[in-house]
Amino acid sequence: MKVVAISDLHGNLPLIEEVACIYCIAGDIMPLNIQSNDRKCRKWLREYFIPWANNLPCTHVVLVAGNHDFVFYRMEKSDIDKIFEGSKVIYLENSGVQLEGLSIFGTPWCHQFGRWAFMADDDELADIFAEIPDNVDILITHDAPYGTSDICFQKVYWNYGEHIGCVSLRDAILAKKPKLVLHGHLHSTNHESEVLGDSDVYNVSLLDENYDLIYKPLILDVNEHS
Repeated sequence: MKVVAISDLHGNLPLIEEVACIYCIAGDIMPLNIQSNDRKCRKWLREYFIPWANNLPCTHVVLVAGNHDFVFYRMEKSDIDKIFEGSKVIYLENSGVQLEGLSIFGTPWCHQFGRWAFMADDDELADIFAEIPDNVDILITHDAPYGTSDICFQKVYWNYGEHIGCVSLRDAILAKKPKLVLHGHLHSTNHESEVLGDSDVYNVSLLDENYDLIYKPLILDVNEHS
């Protein structure tokens, strides 16, 4: 069972030719120049993102939002589902789906660090992440769990070489024990597998901190993580 995972497109819609059953996208898909304009974002989804997603060489595209995806934050999930109706895209917002024998749960929520979408303090996040089921096959999160693939390698002004992931998400992963965790948000941290408790964790961002497209999609055989 092959899965391709990507994140943090920020308007980039790259040509990906790897054939897989499921493509997972871990948030921040909107172009930076329109991210606060809901009308333009909905138009971009219809005219660019959905046609691109439908052309990906897979059966299903599972999407969670990120902190730059304000349009999803301001819409009811039922209205978001209508946008993607008839496409390959399945949108998850602290919700799950069963696909091809795999249990998948997705959440866009991140720890608070500014006035962005889908952000909350640790106490609220603990309640939100409590909805993650036990032992899911794939957990798609936008944020990174604290202590795992959350040290930035790139020299940028805000990088102090410290762990900057989400404590509440770390605690939830340790408790819920998903087999795979796929996240983005922190663009240029380690993109190799890291282990958190019983879970393999991967950063799947395609962009670096300068928003340059430098990383490759993650390609996994999920049977190797069972």
